Amino acid sequence: MQKLVKKIGFVWTNLTGAEDSFSMENRLYNLVCIIALIILLLLFGNSVFLHLWQSALIAFVVFLLQAVFYYYSRFKQKYTKSVLLNAAISYLALCFNFFVNSGSYGPTLFIFFLTFYLIIAITPNKLHGVWVLLHIITVCMLFYLEKMHPRYVIHNYTNNNDRIVDLVFTYIVSLVFTYFVIRYLRTYLDKQKQETETAAIKLKALFESSESCQVFLDRKMRIQYFNRGAADFFKFMHKKTISNQMDIRQLLHESSILPFENTFQRALYGEVSHEEQRIHYDNGETIWWHISYIPVIDNLENIIGVTVIGSDVTEAKNQQENIRRKNESLTKIAHTQAHDIRMPVVNILGIMELIKIEGYQNAAEYLPLMERAVTELDDKIKSIVEQTNDARRNIKTPGSKVFSGGSTNTI
Repeated sequence: MQKLVKKIGFVWTNLTGAEDSFSMENRLYNLVCIIALIILLLLFGNSVFLHLWQSALIAFVVFLLQAVFYYYSRFKQKYTKSVLLNAAISYLALCFNFFVNSGSYGPTLFIFFLTFYLIIAITPNKLHGVWVLLHIITVCMLFYLEKMHPRYVIHNYTNNNDRIVDLVFTYIVSLVFTYFVIRYLRTYLDKQKQETETAAIKLKALFESSESCQVFLDRKMRIQYFNRGAADFFKFMHKKTISNQMDIRQLLHESSILPFENTFQRALYGEVSHEEQRIHYDNGETIWWHISYIPVIDNLENIIGVTVIGSDVTEAKNQQENIRRKNESLTKIAHTQAHDIRMPVVNILGIMELIKIEGYQNAAEYLPLMERAVTELDDKIKSIVEQTNDARRNIKTPGSKVFSGGSTNTI
């Protein structure tokens, strides 16, 4: 049984197209074409049974055209052209069928309504107004022509029973057709809803697990979403409770509102901004923040708001400051080694050279000079040791607040 179900699913996917290769509208259109082919065969058989030869001919010709449209959509991937040509042929076939199959007395209006429903389901929203006007104008013109020129309409029913059978059959076919299309759309929407809910849960879990403060603002700076990090931060640092629909400016210090608004407006024009700020708080704590302003874009490529992400980079700034201090100390030590220590050593070497030249006869006279040079060298070595110790003391632990440079602000 499972193999049969898998096989049917495989065949069905081949007929309508794979999800990763065809859009939902394209796959729905392919489905409509398949069902239309089946219905046209049924209508052809019904027309032959009722001896409605003109309707049978129309059904057969439209069946052939429908098969061509399906082929171009499914296998040639000419979806848009196939839809437009299909709609045009459908209008012409329905208008012709209206006159050869008893006009308003026949079932053509049922098929008009069904065609309108299907076209609306498989075409972009921007074309819906065109189809509405076209259907209204076409049907009104057909009624007008029937009233003004009744001789144009051919009544093929030999008796009232044939008319009732034709109407009931067309109604049932239209109902079944509509059911399958709606069922397909409902299944697709339910699947999309489930995938969206799953993605929302994963995304929320990702946001909540982040230590950064993340706030999504609409175009009027009203809070639409915030994570736990943002809620805890504002509650701890500002003693304020953040909530949805709150204006973010209520949480900002007066000196920060104007710069925030300027950066926010740039983000609404599509610019992604990053900045670092050193912020002082009323409790005496100072924190370095890396703040990002990221535009939020919907499926229609419209910017609907801005996500503001604040990350505490104090530890990184402290490490940078420690490295800077360490480099300064190393530079000073290198300078001392290259110049200050070199001088006493040169003096000692010079004195020793003089002693050698005089054959070590007057060595005692040079001992005070030698002692002075050695003492100077010892002082320089002690200075290097002190600088090294000072550098070690100045290098703070990652948790310490060491700041230099950057912009300073208050929230």
